[in-house]
Amino acid sequence: MKKQKPKMYIKGLPESVKIGYVDYQFDFWPDTFASTEEAQGEFFQSQGKIGLKESTLDSIHGVNTVLHEIMHGIIYQYGLVETLGEKEEVTVNTITNGLTTVFKDNPWLVDYIKKHIWQ
Repeated sequence: MKKQKPKMYIKGLPESVKIGYVDYQFDFWPDTFASTEEAQGEFFQSQGKIGLKESTLDSIHGVNTVLHEIMHGIIYQYGLVETLGEKEEVTVNTITNGLTTVFKDNPWLVDYIKKHIWQ
């Protein structure tokens, strides 16, 4: 069974991403909007949003940021926040940077996943 493709909203991203039972809305920010100057994105569990710096989205940094914030959502949604505690950020960074590198170094892998995920 194939799933319907979502309507694309901005820079190839849909309006939201479903993690567990929650649809987290993407909130696109200008460069001056992040809560810290270094932030490229931020996960807001209570608001059901993922904030993303719009200017970086069409680069590998944007891909990494989107994956990074989705990883925070997975950790929250599947009850790992307390387990990871202060190690959450380093865990998310490590896994996300690793995945981004694997996807970049093995372009066939994304095509393979897209082809077989619904079988």
